[in-house]
Amino acid sequence: MGNEPTLPHQKTIARPFDFEGVGLHTGKKCRVKVSPLPEDSGLKFFRSDLNAEIPVTPEAVSSTQRGTALTGEKGAVIHTVEHFLATVQGLGVTNLKIEMDAEEMPIMDGSAAPFCQMFKESGIAQQAKSLEPLRITSTIELQFGETLLKAEPAQGLELDVVTSFPYPGLENQKKTFSLLNQSFETELASARTFCFEEEVEQLRRQGLIKGGNLDCAIVMGKKGILNGPFRYEDEIVRHKTLDLLGDLTLLNRPLWAKVTVKKAGHRYHVELAKAILKQAGKGQETAKPALGEKAMLDILEIQKTLPHRYPFLLVDRILELEPNKRVVGIKNVSVNEPFFEGHFPGHPVMPGVLIIEAMAQVGGIALLKATEGSEGKIMYLAGVDNARFRRPALPGDQIRFEVEILSNRGKAAKFTGKAYIDGKVAVEADIMCMMMSKNEGKDQE
Repeated sequence: MGNEPTLPHQKTIARPFDFEGVGLHTGKKCRVKVSPLPEDSGLKFFRSDLNAEIPVTPEAVSSTQRGTALTGEKGAVIHTVEHFLATVQGLGVTNLKIEMDAEEMPIMDGSAAPFCQMFKESGIAQQAKSLEPLRITSTIELQFGETLLKAEPAQGLELDVVTSFPYPGLENQKKTFSLLNQSFETELASARTFCFEEEVEQLRRQGLIKGGNLDCAIVMGKKGILNGPFRYEDEIVRHKTLDLLGDLTLLNRPLWAKVTVKKAGHRYHVELAKAILKQAGKGQETAKPALGEKAMLDILEIQKTLPHRYPFLLVDRILELEPNKRVVGIKNVSVNEPFFEGHFPGHPVMPGVLIIEAMAQVGGIALLKATEGSEGKIMYLAGVDNARFRRPALPGDQIRFEVEILSNRGKAAKFTGKAYIDGKVAVEADIMCMMMSKNEGKDQE
């Protein structure tokens, strides 16, 4: 223990600063205001246009499609926060308020270097109190096919990252970075995000990279880099290391661990962060909640409650649950949804009736969880009133359903719901349903 590094002091910025730019995927302009916070405040995101706070935690992650997105109050979403968060941790900042007036952090030049420069110009202010880091007490290992992630006990934070892409020179790259002994500014900050030329059209069809151009990402074609040269010979693996550091910043506390990842990305980084929180005793409870308690259900628990299966299970996660009272759930709309093939070719739009169906499934979970002997029962749609469709759901959107139970008389129930996209109401409706056994439902046909 004699060689253990000194506990880090909390830090914030000396002066507020602001900046603006365009989001990589939404193409929308966003103005960001960054302000200091006192000790023990942590990192806090706000959507100033929606007056909503978005928590900095891996459990708030709502999408990892080509970036990390978080969802908070009022269904407010912020996208592509990983480069900014990597800068925060890379410079040791622990208390900070970040206000955004749109849903996506500006991409700048595709790296963290512009953020790093703004922090340096503002000044980093050391605060009096130290901060106990999250420590790995025993090795955590995760494996998803060829993707491997490991977190081991260590003094300080060390990242070992291995990438492999089917492109000349990128087949096998490795980067080791120690936050304790190396400079974030010189080693990682300037490494830019990247894509392959053959991906560009597909990403555009998915409704992504609306703000993308050759000034904010490396684009690699069959004949070489379209906007070269690389800033580092191993810029790709350095950027993946930057992404990992940003996703681990979602822990909202310094991490002391040796983290090794192979062929990973945002989705898997977040799973590792969740496992670290769970080991530290700070993750979501996994025990089944008592009636009346708020809960969070993952897809496996949802499948235990609803009989629906692919391609008709339209709920990905339950964020809040008060059985028989209120439920909040989300549906991530992927370009791979089977209905997009015919609705409509070249202009994919999620059918409105399926948004209503997803809303009914979310409401059905609150009713089934509240009803004794509901195992094996099915909620049949009995009626829809006052339906209003205000905006379409497109690939890449996340739909947040907020449903309130109005009445429940055992077999018959009624609830009202709203579907939000980017914090704005997209669909609303009043829904009636009947709870029946499978045989009862057959007899009614």
